[in-house]
Formats: sequence, C-alpha cells, structure tokens
Amino acid sequence: MTASPARPFVVAAVCGLCDSPTDDGLSVTFRPARGPRRRVHLCAHCRTNRPGRDRDELLADDHTWALLERETTILADAYRTGVWLPCRDEYHWAQTLARTTWTQSSVEQTLRNAGEHVRAGCLMRVMELLPHLLALVDDQDRALRPARELLATLTDDPS
Repeated sequence: MTASPARPFVVAAVCGLCDSPTDDGLSVTFRPARGPRRRVHLCAHCRTNRPGRDRDELLADDHTWALLERETTILADAYRTGVWLPCRDEYHWAQTLARTTWTQSSVEQTLRNAGEHVRAGCLMRVMELLPHLLALVDDQDRALRPARELLATLTDDPS
C-alpha cells in the first residue's frame, strides 16, 4: 500500500466574538481569564460594531455585546415566527424602556421597576445586559442597535 502525499489544507480564520468567517484583516489581543493572551481575528461586522472598536484589545463588554446581539436576534426571530409572544406586561415594559433616555442609571432603574411577569420573561434576560454596555458607550452608539431594533419590533406591533 502506498501512502498518499500529504495535502495541504487551509483553515479559515473565524471571528473571536461570533465565530463567523473572517477576511483575516484585523486581529486584536484577547486576554482570557486564564491562560496566555493571544491574537484573535474579527469579522467585519464585529470589527465595526463592538463597543471596544477603537481599541486593539477585546474587552469584557465586547463579549457582552456579542451576547446581546445574539440573544436579541434569536428573540426577534422567535417573535416574528410566533414562537415567542411576550405577555402584556412585557409589551408595556418594552414601551417604557424604548422611551427611556438610555443612560446606565436610567436603564438600571427601569430594570429594577419591572414587574414580576417581566422579570420572569425572556425580554428581561436580554435587556439586563444593557447597563454593562452603557457604562462604556453612549445611548446612540451602534453597539446598542440590536436592542433598539428588538424594542422597535415589539412597540410597533399593533397587537
């Protein structure tokens, strides 16, 4: 039996935040809680939308943003397909949160004032990530776009 020659293969770089393929254009420093720091690549979307986009290092808030983006996308898809329907209290709370000026303290206050049905719901689990991001970015930053779009979807619904 003859051995076949080794075939070279290329492993595509994946984003250090969302696991999407990258164009291999930018890498940033990642400092895990344990282990050595290393360089990781970012996809174009994460590179331009993460809260720490002006830094050459991944921040904990960048990971919080990636979680917020992923969870709001999942929740919005579930809402559009009818898999998730918020309770009436969640609709009202979403309207309150959408009208609130988004500062870290005002969003924290809105989270604290939520009723028990809202606190037990899916929307709260996603929106409780906002204060962490608002500590780093202002209320109009593009890193908050996924949360704003989810709230707009809920508050624009005529039901």
